[in-house]
Amino acid sequence: MSEPGTKPETNPDRDAGRDPGVDPDRAVAIRLRARLAVVERAAWFGFVEAMRGRPAETEAYIAAERARCSEGFAGPRWARDLSEAERRMLAAEVDAGLAQLVEDARAEIGPA
Repeated sequence: MSEPGTKPETNPDRDAGRDPGVDPDRAVAIRLRARLAVVERAAWFGFVEAMRGRPAETEAYIAAERARCSEGFAGPRWARDLSEAERRMLAAEVDAGLAQLVEDARAEIGPA
């Protein structure tokens, strides 16, 4: 990482992908989106492996997390920057995402 006031380090791999047709501000968002995709794929691999090795325990953990998130987002302590309606929406999206995660893993693994 560069010190403040110095020229930032270059990353040849990242810089090679620079496209003059991409706005630099949008490029930041695209790089963040790419990082999120990498984290999602790595987490997906771990989740599928957990479902293969210990499906009942993994599903129980996800069920507990769904309940925890539902309760957490219902109150004012989580996501304090959001309104009540926005927290409800976030809670519903997280709950649906966790439920879909289990279904997708089951489909990937196939019948036991």
